[in-house]
Amino acid sequence: MKGSSPIKVFELLISLLLLSHCTHYAPPNTLPTEFRARAESQQEGPIRVSAVVLSETESEQVFRTSLSSKEIQPIWVEIDNQSPQELVLMLLGIDPDYFAPSEAAWLSRGFGERALAAKMRYFYEQHVPLLIPAGVKASGFVYTNLDPAAKAFAVKLLGDRETYNFEFVLPVPGFQADFMRRNLANLYASDEIQDLDLNGLRAYLGNLPCCALGGDRQTEGDPLNLVIIGEGQHGVVTLARRGWDLTETINADTAWRTAISSIFGSRYRTSPLSPLYVFGRSQDASFQKARKTVDERNHLRLWRAPVTFQGMPVWVGQISRDIGVKLSSKTIVTHKIDPVVDEARTYIGFDLLASQYLGQVGYVSGVGPSTRHTPKYNYTDDPYFTDGLRIVLFLSETPVAYDQIIWLDWEPPPGKLSNTKPETEQP
Repeated sequence: MKGSSPIKVFELLISLLLLSHCTHYAPPNTLPTEFRARAESQQEGPIRVSAVVLSETESEQVFRTSLSSKEIQPIWVEIDNQSPQELVLMLLGIDPDYFAPSEAAWLSRGFGERALAAKMRYFYEQHVPLLIPAGVKASGFVYTNLDPAAKAFAVKLLGDRETYNFEFVLPVPGFQADFMRRNLANLYASDEIQDLDLNGLRAYLGNLPCCALGGDRQTEGDPLNLVIIGEGQHGVVTLARRGWDLTETINADTAWRTAISSIFGSRYRTSPLSPLYVFGRSQDASFQKARKTVDERNHLRLWRAPVTFQGMPVWVGQISRDIGVKLSSKTIVTHKIDPVVDEARTYIGFDLLASQYLGQVGYVSGVGPSTRHTPKYNYTDDPYFTDGLRIVLFLSETPVAYDQIIWLDWEPPPGKLSNTKPETEQP
């Protein structure tokens, strides 16, 4: 304001302050319900559960305030309880660090906003009931922490005689993840998929190529050091609970955001991963745990294999840790991986162990060993060394105590205890 006097500036600031105190919270007269058309539903016996994640725009329409700016993301849940027992909704299954209704209302207040009591009351009225009587359908919102990619959660319902568990993986509107690019159910024809027993699985995994292929689809990339066995949706939920984010597809916008994150040190939880190739295609899904910038992160890629184990999908994967960026003759700029790739393999083992959904663990050969003195090199010429093994992690549908996890007597990794339990066909 060139030429303005300090008095004029002060008067303007006072006017803005007074106007801000005129802000009065007014909830919508009628709750918008268009978002329900996207709800995903699951049925188990007499219980039906539907859920949907609201977009930023839908959230503002429903609550007349900006929740996303405070990292709050509402999930709408509907529970139709046609069982003869009252059920209790376990909110911690949806988000172990959820926001109370009044907390969400208070945190999202505007400067000088009035009628906070009315706002808190409205937020409470929209909250999902925790007790669902027999024969009743109830619905409402849970105020969760913001996830930019996909919302993975469990709706757990506890009864006197029976409990129910529904797992959801819901995309946030507008987000495009790797796994959305292709129909995983149609990757292979039914006669192409071979169901294996335990011995057949071990042989198959040991005979896989050592590494994924790089961008030219000819040069070896990072080692295939990870196998996860279990249903895809259960796997996504399990990884998401441990803080893994799905990654976005590469395009001009995500590439720009990645560059900004690297240059200015801003966090980008869903930054894309470059494609590597197994089974003739790029990864079917990819996840990462980013630090403050995309320069440092744990990341993994997964490919659905043309085999199953007792009907369960087999996912062949690659996991490594990015520790910085560097120039590359092949990709101009690329991430530099930690040369001790076995550390990242150990990390995912501990992470799924901590999830308590790990049923069995085994190691198979196939990568091939390399040492600090004679390292191998990936597609962008990063050296790495490894004991040459790949970890095989069997997910369980139900929680497993640490002392009940079965260690398969396959290839013993260095330092592994010798008191293994017998092999079993049950994961």
